[in-house]
Amino acid sequence: MTGPVVVAGATGFVGRHLVAHLQAQGVSVRCGTRDPARGRRQHPERSWVRLDVDDPASLHAAFEGASAVVHLVHHMNAPGADLIDTETAGARAVADAAKACGVARVVYLGAPIPPGSTSAHLRARAATGATLHAGGVPCFEVRASMIVGAGSESWRIVRDLALRLPVMVLPRWLRSRTQPIAIADVVAALARCLTLPIEAAGTWDLPGPETLSAREILVRTAAVAGRRPVTLAVPVLTPALSSTWIRLVTRADMAIARKLVDGLTDDLVVDGEGLYAQCPDLPRTPFDEATAQALADPSDQPGGSGAAWEALAGRLSLPA
Repeated sequence: MTGPVVVAGATGFVGRHLVAHLQAQGVSVRCGTRDPARGRRQHPERSWVRLDVDDPASLHAAFEGASAVVHLVHHMNAPGADLIDTETAGARAVADAAKACGVARVVYLGAPIPPGSTSAHLRARAATGATLHAGGVPCFEVRASMIVGAGSESWRIVRDLALRLPVMVLPRWLRSRTQPIAIADVVAALARCLTLPIEAAGTWDLPGPETLSAREILVRTAAVAGRRPVTLAVPVLTPALSSTWIRLVTRADMAIARKLVDGLTDDLVVDGEGLYAQCPDLPRTPFDEATAQALADPSDQPGGSGAAWEALAGRLSLPA
């Protein structure tokens, strides 16, 4: 690479991990965020630039002289009806600025899209990828389902449910399956896409090493924490009611919980090895190992009433 890599969304969950990984490899990184002052307070050793997908001038300034852009911006708090338009408008601005600045490639983290999905969250992911591919700069789109790691909203919901409920009421939609993947594996894949030949640009699935139902993910997570909750299957708890229940039990934001639950009602399972067929040496961390690492991360330990609730649930739970 002849110029720095711009990470758009560098203060987010994946962005923070990716920047650390790239810098450890000696890659020059520009950390893009709407609030660079906040970024500098958190990580003064990193190079911060203002990057707002709603402000094309900021994109041109951030991308000038860069060799690659990693697009990790996602408007999870946008209203569902506006999410697709908001996401595609931002992606179009990123693609236009990247082309104007001579950026060699764009790397984007998306998600598997099941046929006929009604989830606005997942359809926005697909529309963003399609917009970037059409933007005139070679695009490497990596599609991962649930990412296991402290700081991920979907993981936080799983973690809190598994550690706070000695008895789990499990709705029918938790039978849906996904291929959860460790944050370290996602970061390694994104970094590899920065060095693959341009001819390899395209859409690459990134399945985790196991296919698990949402129910199995909750039970396995509890087991890694040394717990064995009692589970009760119920047919009538809808995704809408479930998102309210999740908000009461976990630390999830209500709007984000609803979008994530809508996505969980679909099977997010892909056929084949995806990017691993192209790069068989990429890591594939077993689910239980990724879960143990996430549970041990001190950055996502609740305090106060949350910690007390989890301690009580631990005493009430059966041993794993």
